[in-house]
Amino acid sequence: MSDSTRKPWSRLFGAADLVAAFVVLLGVFAGLPSRWLPIDLAGGVLGALFLASGVALLANHRKAPLLARVAAFAALAVGMVLVLALGVSASWLAGVYGPVGRGGALLLVLVAALVVPYLLLLPAAQLLWIGPRDKAAKA
Repeated sequence: MSDSTRKPWSRLFGAADLVAAFVVLLGVFAGLPSRWLPIDLAGGVLGALFLASGVALLANHRKAPLLARVAAFAALAVGMVLVLALGVSASWLAGVYGPVGRGGALLLVLVAALVVPYLLLLPAAQLLWIGPRDKAAKA
């Protein structure tokens, strides 16, 4: 992809990555009421990857596509696991606790709906924008 076609999208995805870093870090470290190492570690690494990718894309660094690709794959992995866990938890709550559990299940479904744009749609769009690695970049 040439520099002239990449620049406007680089700025857009760079800004989107910075917003995603802010949302992930805020959600994990300010939104969650208790600390748990696996969640804190995944959120911290994902936030750092989004931050590095966003800054590299905005600065038009030569390693920006690689950083964006790594951040996007990590976000997709974390996002899919998180949406799966939220869906299973919501169905368990609704099934075991009946009408009382449906309120908790609804809350988990809403959280999953908030996760989808930042951890599934944005990374998928970035991977489509970056495209496959070409052989010239490997050399």
